[in-house]
Amino acid sequence: MQPAVPRTPSPDAGVAHILGINHYNSEENEWKQVQNTEEANANTQPRSNFALITWNVDFVSSEPQDRISAAMSYLRSMLISGTEDPDTISPAVIVLQEVNHEMIKSLSENEWVRKNFYITDVVSDKGIWQKSHYGTVTLVDRRIKVKNVIRLHYDSNMDRDCLFVDIEAVSSRTSEVVTVRVGNTHLESLVGAKPWRLEQLKLAARFVLYDTNVYTGLIAGDMNPIDPYDLKIADEAGLKDAYLVGGGSEDNARGHTWGYQTENNQFPKRRFDKIFHPPSDKIKVEQVEPIGIGEKTPEKPKVYISDHYGVFGNVRIL
Repeated sequence: MQPAVPRTPSPDAGVAHILGINHYNSEENEWKQVQNTEEANANTQPRSNFALITWNVDFVSSEPQDRISAAMSYLRSMLISGTEDPDTISPAVIVLQEVNHEMIKSLSENEWVRKNFYITDVVSDKGIWQKSHYGTVTLVDRRIKVKNVIRLHYDSNMDRDCLFVDIEAVSSRTSEVVTVRVGNTHLESLVGAKPWRLEQLKLAARFVLYDTNVYTGLIAGDMNPIDPYDLKIADEAGLKDAYLVGGGSEDNARGHTWGYQTENNQFPKRRFDKIFHPPSDKIKVEQVEPIGIGEKTPEKPKVYISDHYGVFGNVRIL
């Protein structure tokens, strides 16, 4: 019997690329990339709280542009603060997974996105998009200062990564201006011969746990918990699961985010989409709950926005 040939790790495994952030210049009618939002002459004020939304928007289903447009319309209506100005929304960071090339085009042309958000990716002909059909994209409210963008590549058979944005916030306890790192991840899918997801999350966790320039952070996204070990990966990586910290239960269907808007499910219905954070007194995530349940595109053929529900959390920096 021939010995197994060792697998060669992904060539960019563990590599972290420093990227820019894009802002829409309404005078020139185009997106412009800058290294941080100071270069965009942004008028920002550090905040001690913001909304965090994670949503896997399903790269493979039909009508991708209609679905991502419907997702943005739904999030806009959800974030409206109740003021008389319909464009006034709660400041939010939105982390999306499985954004495909058509969706990037639709996001970059969306008027609400152009007016209210910075976005990590607006074209699909460079970077990860040259070798992948889909990837992670993060939107940051323009009232929040973005200091840095990092794309950390995993050892992965599926070109998976964690996309970090460093934002400026203020501690509600000390009034100190601090850096909060928000990670957007899509861990390896399917059952593998090795604990891919644990290794990937451990690598990403180092970027929020041990960087002395970062006050605290979060990692949110599609965690693909399909093996028994997946129930413990947050603890193994040194992180806490915000839904469980808030009193939620892994077995309670109210927290499930996948399996209800799909056909021929290969895996049981469960909570795929999660928000993790360090076990410290510097951060608290409240009101963690699924969103987008049953939401479909408004035009025929009406299809679900995604096979996943999104997840909302209210982040407080302490």
